[in-house]
Amino acid sequence: MEGVEQEAPAKPPPLVKNKSRSRRRASVSAECCMPVPAELREKKVVPKDEASKERVKASLKDSIIFGSLDEEQCHEVIDAVEEKSYAPGETIINQGEEGDFFFIVDQGSAQAFLKSGDEEPVLVKSYKHGDTFGELALLYNAPRAATVKAETECVTWAMDRATFRAIVVESTQRTRQLHEQFLEDVPLLSSLTRDERCALADVLSPEYFEEGAEIIKQGDEGTKFFILESGEVEAKANGMSVMKYSRGDYFGELALLNNEPRKADCIAQTRCKLISVDRVSFKRMLGKLEGILKRNMEEYVGYVGQGLVSEGAADEIDPEIEELNDLHD
Repeated sequence: MEGVEQEAPAKPPPLVKNKSRSRRRASVSAECCMPVPAELREKKVVPKDEASKERVKASLKDSIIFGSLDEEQCHEVIDAVEEKSYAPGETIINQGEEGDFFFIVDQGSAQAFLKSGDEEPVLVKSYKHGDTFGELALLYNAPRAATVKAETECVTWAMDRATFRAIVVESTQRTRQLHEQFLEDVPLLSSLTRDERCALADVLSPEYFEEGAEIIKQGDEGTKFFILESGEVEAKANGMSVMKYSRGDYFGELALLNNEPRKADCIAQTRCKLISVDRVSFKRMLGKLEGILKRNMEEYVGYVGQGLVSEGAADEIDPEIEELNDLHD
């Protein structure tokens, strides 16, 4: 259970020694390290109408657990979950019992209560739409660490233990492997060690854009850095084409490096898959690449007159470029 079951006295054994990967909960569960591949297991399908499927899909968007799933895995989750409804005050899970389901709150709210010895249960967490609970008991074979009751009329999407393990653990492993393989082919990241690329893979989020979709809007605040995994993207400043991107190219770093608004629109020319890094992770994970990123900004200096880079930013770039060129000479 997110944020509550972590307080359970029976903590999972620290099997993973690589600190860059230890933050991924799924990677520390011995029972889950060898999931059955999707193509070999029988997938669970609970019939639903289209309206229900859209509700599940909307809930997944707000879920931290499922935020990194690709489209195929999202469809599998949508098929597998079943609707469970609870009246106000009704118990959803009981502290100390074996965990059999993972829950996503769709409608209403629920509350988690922790009981210690003979003391009265204490309210420790509340859940609303998109929140999840119940995962740690399933991953680690630990008893439920708290009791969760419906606060209001509450509708949840519930996933059984076997399906949850299969989808979440397989997703964690497969997504990481795919990202690691892709990052090895990105020239910008060639100077990173394997461990650094693995750590970066853990903070990447896949995003999909249809042809014509606006990925970045000129003038907006920059919150993400993008690497293009497939498809084509075009950058336009004040309506004029200034750059085109293909697999392995990156964009969105200007606003993050200079703390300035976006200087161009970035439009998907085909259906695109990108992996993004948020501002905080960008600063933390790509700090050692900042010199390379600034050097590569030389390509943009010619577009100052088009508004892609401000005069001030261009002035700051030139000394950095000269210093790096001196080092290479």
